Amino acid sequence: MPRKNNGADSTLRTREWRKRLRAVKRPETDAVDTALAVAVALYAHTAEVKQSERDRTRVTALEKMAVRYLVSRGSSVVEAERMVRRRVRRTDVESLIPLVNGSGSTSSR
Repeated sequence: MPRKNNGADSTLRTREWRKRLRAVKRPETDAVDTALAVAVALYAHTAEVKQSERDRTRVTALEKMAVRYLVSRGSSVVEAERMVRRRVRRTDVESLIPLVNGSGSTSSR
């Protein structure tokens, strides 16, 4: 949960916190959220390309879970569905494939 903004002190704390994150190469939460959305988008794309009904069903289930979570946090169903679809059914999905199949480490730790 974000801290209450206390002006300059808060800005300085945030700047120092981000500096520590960069030093250890730890991603911020929004980057992790984006990475998970990309993974689901690629999974959905692969399900469509392979015409895998089982995987399409799984993608639909993941989308529904995301929508239910957003609704439980106060979003409208229509807007939650719209935004989840927008994140998962990306038009640039082909360009993301090399980014996740690249030489980056996939350590389980």
